[in-house]
Amino acid sequence: MGTDCVPVDPVERDLAAAELEDMATACQGKPWAAWKDVVLRWHIDAVASARAQTWIPGMAGASEPVVEQALSRFYFHHMRAMIEHLRAENLELRRRLVEAAACARFYAAGASDAGKHAQMTLAALKPYIAEAAGRPEQSH
Repeated sequence: MGTDCVPVDPVERDLAAAELEDMATACQGKPWAAWKDVVLRWHIDAVASARAQTWIPGMAGASEPVVEQALSRFYFHHMRAMIEHLRAENLELRRRLVEAAACARFYAAGASDAGKHAQMTLAALKPYIAEAAGRPEQSH
């Protein structure tokens, strides 16, 4: 299990050290269990306070309509942009499919041009073939 380390503000560290010093002084001469309980309560209160002060996107409750509205607008904007991108990509894929089918029909009809038509089609599709294969196009 990984742990995220956040830089500690020196003032906060000094405050925590002073609070622990006060707890140690208050528990001086008491058994270890009393000291442990005081430190544990202090730690749990600090964690609960930090959680209460931290806003986590998507975790806003229904009692926060402004936050919900802002998140809704944010998600709507990104969804709309993604849909527009996917539509444009889909249209381009259909255009390439039509080109490839035309090339196949050309040769299926018995035409022979020593592969010139196929080479033209492959040259037009080369950047997309390289992209689909996960490697950048190399120009000659």
